[in-house]
Amino acid sequence: MVGLSINFIFDVKGVSSLEKQGLLQIVIRQNKTSRRKYISTGIRLYKNQFSDKKGFTCINHENAKDVTSTAWEMYNKIEKFCLSDRCIKWEDIEKWDKDKNDLDSVIKFIESEMKLRNMEYNTLKAHVTLVNKLNDFKKIKIFSDLTYSNITEFDKYMRDKGIGNVSINKNHSLFNLYIKIAINKDLIEKNPYNKFTPPKGKNNDPVFLTQDEVENIKKISGLNDKLEKVKDLFIFQCYTGMAYIDMQGFSKNSIQVVDEQEVIRSSRTKTDESFILLFLPDAKKIAEKYNYNLPKISNQKYNDYLKLLIAHPNININKKVTSHTARHTFATYLLNKGIPIETVSKTLGHASIKQTQLYARLLGKKVIDDMKKLL
Repeated sequence: MVGLSINFIFDVKGVSSLEKQGLLQIVIRQNKTSRRKYISTGIRLYKNQFSDKKGFTCINHENAKDVTSTAWEMYNKIEKFCLSDRCIKWEDIEKWDKDKNDLDSVIKFIESEMKLRNMEYNTLKAHVTLVNKLNDFKKIKIFSDLTYSNITEFDKYMRDKGIGNVSINKNHSLFNLYIKIAINKDLIEKNPYNKFTPPKGKNNDPVFLTQDEVENIKKISGLNDKLEKVKDLFIFQCYTGMAYIDMQGFSKNSIQVVDEQEVIRSSRTKTDESFILLFLPDAKKIAEKYNYNLPKISNQKYNDYLKLLIAHPNININKKVTSHTARHTFATYLLNKGIPIETVSKTLGHASIKQTQLYARLLGKKVIDDMKKLL
């Protein structure tokens, strides 16, 4: 259609500031008339993040290049439509995205939002898992598919696939997060999760090793180089309670001296919660073995080699052991030694003591301690 002009326009409502975001839109004008069509890009920026240089450039943003690129991709698609034979009259502009293209795609929206976030590897994996499940489900493709009925079916689909309750709830939580972002960007009006609450179900108890089982692993000798390193990493975790990603980031800088005692002081990568614990001799021995530069290995390979390690004929452990098993083992080890649960929570970097109470429940420790008072 001829006689059209297309431009970016920022914060039509005049609400943006250094503390509040404004909406970036694309405006289509019909020349020599008062006709205007405003199309939301879904991008919200603070006042100092918008520049009209070259039409639009995002500045002062950690992902400025990606934001600018995303906006211009949308601009080019709109411009291409307006110049095509599908846009004959003004009313046709309303249909520019009615072909269910990428701009209306729920999955493409989630993927574009993921690019705007600086996520750690393990966090990114959870978001990618959600995308994969939605791709497999096939019934939620565009924003109009976001209905209570489809969310309910998505839940049933995951349960029928035998996915664990924790993973299902994680997928729902992330999906709900992205839907809220889409609402804030005026891409959808209602949130189906306002009416749907995932069934709580029963979570599997975390797996932990007894002190005897840990000692059996420590005693194994004659391993090849890779299994020896994995054994050392696992034992290091058992005596520090560090999650895989935090353990891989461990260095001599993590060690401090408090009251003449060496401690590990840092914060969890996953939650940014701080933690502090004594640098126990078993952990220190391993750190010194590698000159405080622990072996680097991917989480997947680490768990694969742990399976081989636990299958060693000199180990009699009939449990599903992963890198996180060591963290559970450390928690139960401290509780068994009589360390108060509040202290254990701090050493693990838990955001809430409720997380730590699970280990106490597994041990039945409070029941035993309370009954000891009767004796």
